[in-house]
This record gives sequence, structure tokens and C-alpha cells, in this order.
Amino acid sequence: MLDCFGLIWLITKRVGRPICDLVYKGFNCSLVRLAEYVGLKQCEFEIECVLEIEKDERLHLGYAIDDTRMIHYALNEGVIIEEIDDYKVNGYWKF
Repeated sequence: MLDCFGLIWLITKRVGRPICDLVYKGFNCSLVRLAEYVGLKQCEFEIECVLEIEKDERLHLGYAIDDTRMIHYALNEGVIIEEIDDYKVNGYWKF
């Protein structure tokens, strides 16, 4: 089953900058603790960065496709493109 991290993993593989796959339990883990393992570094916003956001009060990841929109996977919604400003962003990550 695909989740938000799985979508990020697929995108990074397709753009030629693969990150390590990851298995985790629960939704409240912080990307800060996992970022070094998967190969991400904290950064300022830029196109093609990974966004650490909150969705339903849980950790969620998106991928910036331009200055205002991201692609992400949401349970029961599938892969969707939405405005970044619709969410609280907790951090930006690059490869």
C-alpha cells in the first residue's frame, strides 16, 4: 500500500535522486529523526523539496512541484495536487 513517504520515495527514484526506503510505525514520528537515514537535509523552501506538513494533526510529507503547489498521497484520497498554503509546514528538506 502506498503512503505519503512511499510517494516521495517513488518521485525521488524517478528524478534520479533516490532516497533509502523506510519502515516506521505510527504517524507521530518526526522527519528530523529519520532524515539522515533516508538522505535528506533540512533547507529553505525550493521547488522539488520535500515538505514536512501536518495533516489531521499527524506527520505528513509532500513534494513541491512549483512555488505554490505540492503533490502528496492522502489516505482515502489517493495522489493529489494541492496548494502548499492549505497546510501548516513544519520544515523543508532536500536531497
